[in-house]
Amino acid sequence: MIKTNLTHWSRTLLLSMLLLPFAIASHADDFESLKRIHEMRLLTFGVLGDYYMFSGLEGDTRYNREVESGVKRFEAHLGELTADGNPAAKMTSLTKVISSWQAFRKLLDTNRADFLVRGYADARLVSDLGKTGLALGDQLDLAYDEFKGTANIPVTEYTQHTREMGLIIQKVTAQYAAHTTSNLGQVALIELTKDGMSAQSERFTALLEQLQKVPAQEKRILKMLDQVAVKWEFIAKSLKNSNENAVPFIVSTYGDRIAQNLETIGDHYATMATAAK
Repeated sequence: MIKTNLTHWSRTLLLSMLLLPFAIASHADDFESLKRIHEMRLLTFGVLGDYYMFSGLEGDTRYNREVESGVKRFEAHLGELTADGNPAAKMTSLTKVISSWQAFRKLLDTNRADFLVRGYADARLVSDLGKTGLALGDQLDLAYDEFKGTANIPVTEYTQHTREMGLIIQKVTAQYAAHTTSNLGQVALIELTKDGMSAQSERFTALLEQLQKVPAQEKRILKMLDQVAVKWEFIAKSLKNSNENAVPFIVSTYGDRIAQNLETIGDHYATMATAAK
């Protein structure tokens, strides 16, 4: 009887060991899918901000390239998420993301073409672009929450902080670009942050202060956090006085660098949490 139980236990242990790599791989794939959805949230407002810079700076070729690059990256992520075998492909919310993206992409292409051909874009269509971008962002938020819940993916507190901060920085810099570069009154009415840039700035500062207090930080991460803090201090002052001495190019550039650093910092916290298990 004991021998039989030992044999059964041995077989169960062996099966668990064989299945463990697949379980780990599945979890890693799910985490990467969640990360892609988050990156699509950032890209939505990044592309919108780049369009405002493109049109506000009279068809600046740099920002035209940035828009095209952002579109390609978004659609590459969307292709990965909708591929056969990806659990995210089964989500109802992802279907709505696809529909919202198609509407956003159509308006983006129309407004860019109008500007390049006529030298200006239709004010109503530019306003519609901003509203459609907000709708796409909302759908991506729902997809992020749905996939995070159904796939049971734990996201560390600090990784979640960096992701929230990344969204804030992309939204406030896009809104700043809309307000300071556009001669279209309708654009100025678009509020990409539901509770205003001031409240979002305070939230960003609070989250940054929490990250700076995390114990046992690597020097590399501390240096990145310092870089984020320095650039954020400049941006925060500009956001507060957006009607005076507008510097959209610097705000846009600093915003992109802050977002990139936050992604690296967030990945670091996620890796550290996984290694600690």
